[in-house]
Amino acid sequence: MSHGPEHQIEHAEHAAHAVHNPFDKRVTITIAIVAAVLAGVTMLGHRSHNDTLLHQGDALGHQTRAGIEHNLAANAWAKFQATNIRSHFYQSLVEQAGAGMLAADKDAKGKAALERWQGQVEKYEKKNLPEAKDKAEKHETKGQEHEKSAEAALAKSHFAHAKSTRFDLGELALQLGVVLCSLAILTKARAFWFLGIACAVVGFVVAMTGQFDVLIHHANAGH
Repeated sequence: MSHGPEHQIEHAEHAAHAVHNPFDKRVTITIAIVAAVLAGVTMLGHRSHNDTLLHQGDALGHQTRAGIEHNLAANAWAKFQATNIRSHFYQSLVEQAGAGMLAADKDAKGKAALERWQGQVEKYEKKNLPEAKDKAEKHETKGQEHEKSAEAALAKSHFAHAKSTRFDLGELALQLGVVLCSLAILTKARAFWFLGIACAVVGFVVAMTGQFDVLIHHANAGH
């Protein structure tokens, strides 16, 4: 907001110098009370705005980490596919040898080659492929967890923003109440005083709906 509570208290101090009758005294006391309430609402509004930024930063951090985990998962799945292709290649060689298409069992070199192919297949199927799959799935899980955390942080930021809006509206109404009460002193018109009190009460009620989360959940159901 454009003016802080200290500005409104200054209004009250200036008004106090012009006190010459009971009406002015009552209005001046009203201004002081409204200014005190305004100070509290302003503080709550600042905190809520800070919470909004904090949760937004938290959401951005989780989104970044989710992207990193998904990239790592993609790399791990690429390695899994490459390993799987090599495993199928060696399986094909073993099958061809078993079908007699290669002379792998007719001499020492052929037997050595067959044993090496079978060893490669066993290594890929029992170790490399499970490890690559497990690594990829872990990165995917972490990425999904960060995505959920980012969504939760965004929901909190929307909620904090809704609260800050209530505080801003309450602060505006309280400031208007101070201005109207000041006009009451200058014009000696009770109407301005009553309007100022009404605005202050409305501002206080609106601010309290933010403090106690009244209807804010419903207001943010669409986010």
